[in-house]
Amino acid sequence: MIEERAFHLAIAGVVSVVCAWMSLSQLRKARIIEDTPTSKIRSAHQGYVELTGFAALPEDDAPLLSQLGKQACLWFRYKIERYERRGKNSSWRTLENRSSERPFLIKDGTGNCFIYPERAEVSTFRKTCWHGSERYPTSMTDSHSLFGRRYRYTEEILCSDDLLYAIGLFQTRHPPSDQQRSNKRMSEILNDWKQDYDRLVERFDRNGDGEIDLEEWDLARQEALRAAERETQKAGPTEPVNTLSYSPSRQQPYIIATSEPESLSKRFRYYSAGLLAVSAIAAAAFVWLMINPSH
Repeated sequence: MIEERAFHLAIAGVVSVVCAWMSLSQLRKARIIEDTPTSKIRSAHQGYVELTGFAALPEDDAPLLSQLGKQACLWFRYKIERYERRGKNSSWRTLENRSSERPFLIKDGTGNCFIYPERAEVSTFRKTCWHGSERYPTSMTDSHSLFGRRYRYTEEILCSDDLLYAIGLFQTRHPPSDQQRSNKRMSEILNDWKQDYDRLVERFDRNGDGEIDLEEWDLARQEALRAAERETQKAGPTEPVNTLSYSPSRQQPYIIATSEPESLSKRFRYYSAGLLAVSAIAAAAFVWLMINPSH
C-alpha cells in the first residue's frame, strides 16, 4: 500500500512538473512570435528573424516525392505505426518516423531565402492519415477490412505556393568576387593545359628550346587569365544567397508553418493553457495524496 501510494505520488509530481514546463515553453513560443516583427528578405538583418511568404521550388530542382503517398512536394514527414495487442493491452507502436531535409525557398516579393528544415518544428495543413495491411502502403486509400487496418500511416507535406511562416537564424552568404572567380578559373585552365604539355610548349615556347621558361609561363598565365575573365563576364554576377536555419540558441525556436503568425501564436497559447490545466490537476492530485495518506 505504501509503495503504491509512493508510485502515485511520483507520477502526479512528474506529470505536474513536466506539463508546467511544457506550458511555459509553448507560452514562450507564442510571445516570441508576437514580439518579433516580420522582416522583408531584401532588408532582413543578420540573426534571428521572422519571414512570411510563399513556398517555392529552387530553380533547376525537381520536386520531392513524399515517401508514402508519392505526392510532389517540397518537404515531407511521415510516420508508420502498427497496431499491437499484448494481453489485455493494445496500442499503436511507431515503426518509422522520418522527415526530409532538402532545402526549399520562401519568396516574399523582395527576394528569396533558402529554408533548411533540419531540426525545425514544422506545422502544415497538408496532413493525411490512413490505414492498410502492409508496412508500406500501396495507395492512399483506407483498407476496410478489420485485418487490413493493422498499419496506420501519417504523412505531412509542404507544396509550392503554400503560404509560409518561418522564424529562425537568417544568414546571407556572399559569393566570391569577380576577381576571385577569375583567378580560380585561371588556375583550372592552366591545369587543363598542363595535361597536354607538348601542346603547351607548341603554343608558348617563344625561343624554341622545347621548354617553358618563367617568361613564357607568365605569357601563358596572362592568356589563361584573359580567358577566365571572359567566362566570368559572360556568366554574369553571382547573387548573395540568403538562408534560414536552426539557431544554436535554445531561447530562439525554429518554426516553419503554413499559418499566419497571429493564428500560430494563438495555437501555442491554447496548447499552453491546456498543459497548464493538466499540470494543475496533477498538482492537486499530488496534494490530495499527501494529505490523505490512507488512500
